[in-house]
Formats: sequence, structure tokens, C-alpha cells
Amino acid sequence: ESGQQHDRVDRLMSVIGREIGHGENGSYAKFVSDATSDLSDIFISRLASLISMAGKRCLTVLTSTWRHRDQRHRLKRLEDALSKHLPEHAPFAFGAFTPPGDDSSHPRGRLRAIGDFLAGLSSKCYPPTGMRILVLDDFFATAASTWLVDDLDAGSIEGAEEYLRSRLPQSKDFALKIVHTYDSWLTPNGLSVEVGAGLTMEHYCHAAEFLGGGCSICRRPPAAAPKERAVAKTVKNKKVSFAIKSCDANAPSGKAKATAMSKFSDRGRSFSLPWMVKMGNVF
Repeated sequence: ESGQQHDRVDRLMSVIGREIGHGENGSYAKFVSDATSDLSDIFISRLASLISMAGKRCLTVLTSTWRHRDQRHRLKRLEDALSKHLPEHAPFAFGAFTPPGDDSSHPRGRLRAIGDFLAGLSSKCYPPTGMRILVLDDFFATAASTWLVDDLDAGSIEGAEEYLRSRLPQSKDFALKIVHTYDSWLTPNGLSVEVGAGLTMEHYCHAAEFLGGGCSICRRPPAAAPKERAVAKTVKNKKVSFAIKSCDANAPSGKAKATAMSKFSDRGRSFSLPWMVKMGNVF
């Protein structure tokens, strides 16, 4: 028991001291959340920025366990925090929720839940061409090489993206991207560390590029703007995920969510630190 506790402390100290790079100028310690809300204002601010990039014609869809009634108090704190950064959307609120299901403990369930939602997209709400779907998720702090869904060995980000595309109505023209908000490394003592890294600048860069915003750090040019801007994105805590997508002019304005908690893999076990934000799924 004492050995396991020592390993956890070793991993924790490694996370706190790990330099992030990509203009971040600090380690994961900078993302310490507010003690009252369990939210990181840095991540909330970055998420809000992406929501703004998505445009006014976007719909946010909550997919995590925070959509359940017994988690609504956490959901409200998240929506209130986003409202402060999105005055044009205030009061901010999610526009939809995925149906209840077993998607809260494994990447398989998360991918399937996103796929089920995409399969139900209606032409009445979504434009026939030009929709962008951005997924921000750490998939329970797991490596993409381990992902399986519907007997498909996704095995990579590209494989997971292909699975989600296969669930979309074939008559529609979609651009889809998964930003896997995940990091892993070995401590000096050889311990494996896996974290839900949150919306670091590197992850933010990839998401912003997809939305047409570019990156001020790497100077990567923005992606070409689609004819119709639509986006889906999500952020998740150990139990939170959200998605943003665009809809017609009469659809609700953008909604999204983020939370501050990070889960660390401990070789088959897991433990949570209530100060890191995990970015989760989006559609």
C-alpha cells in the first residue's frame, strides 16, 4: 500500500512539473482550478474563444454524465463560467443532450455516443454542406491505440475519425476532426503517466486551425472557411463532455462546457486530481 501511495505521489509531482511547451510558458500546475467551482479559468477562457470562432449558428450538445439530473449543479457552474466569457451568448446554456447510456467509463461508449448523435442529424436543422464537427476529448485519458468501438479497432485518431464519419448521413458534406486532449510520458523512476491534459495551447492551436482561426504561436495558417460554419466540440472532466455544432438561423445559439478535474491512469487503476480540466467529447 505504501508503495502504491509513493507511486501516486511520484506521478502527481511529475504532472505538476511537466513543462507543456507551444508557448504555454509553464507546467500543468498553471491549470489549478478554483477551489469552489473546480473549474480552470484558463481552460474556460480558451473554450469560450473556440465557441466564439464557431460562430453564432452553433449548437452545443452535452454528452457526459453531467447531463444527468444529479449533476445539474456542476453543469450550472460550468454554464455560468462560460457566460462570463461569452457575453454575446449570456446566459450560456447547452442546446441539447445525448440520450442516457453507458458512455461514462470507456472510450468505446464515448465514441458510440457521439456516433449515435451524428447518425441522427436532421437536414431540417443542419446545412446540406459545409458543416464542421470538432471533437475535443481525452477519451478517459487513454491512448488512441487502445480504442475499440462496434468491433472496429480504431487504433488511432484517424481510425476514430473514420468511424464517426461512417455514422454521418451520407448525403451531407462534413469536415470532422478529433483533438485528443491527452498526454503521456515516463517519470524519472520509469512510472507511466497518462493524463487528460485539457485545452493546452497545442490542443487549442489544432482546434482553432480547424475552425479557421490559426495559431499565434506556430504561425500555422487557418483552415479555409466553409460555406456554412458548423462546429461540434466538447470538453470533459472525469465525468463531463460537451459538443458544439452549428444549425440553421433559428437554432439555439452556441453552448459548450468544460470542467476541471483530471484523471490519471495508474496501470489499471485510476485516481483524480480536482484541479485539472479534462477536455472531452464534441460532435
